[in-house]
Amino acid sequence: MRVEQISGQNPNSARKIRRTDVGSLLLEQISALVGPGHDVKMIRERPWASITFSGTRHYVTIRQAVQESATLPPSFAEQLSEHEFDLPGHFVADMLVDEMTIEILTINDPVRPVGT
Repeated sequence: MRVEQISGQNPNSARKIRRTDVGSLLLEQISALVGPGHDVKMIRERPWASITFSGTRHYVTIRQAVQESATLPPSFAEQLSEHEFDLPGHFVADMLVDEMTIEILTINDPVRPVGT
């Protein structure tokens, strides 16, 4: 997991930690899409490879933080499938959405590697 420290201009200000690994970036962006009232968690990540590409399968769950008040928006699956994820050095190649579980395949981008 890569971590970046982001500090404010004031040297005495609190430092923020921003996770830059693909799994953390996915969770951050899915959480923003689903909105407040939900917990988005990574169940597991598995390496994936074909003869040409390599990447990771990410298994994510979404749970309601407050049972009675929060539900997923009806158009969430469509919103998620159309979302352009910002994953430096990676891209989303496949996604399966099943109720409150999401399986996402990210591929290492051979054209736009991390840091370019």
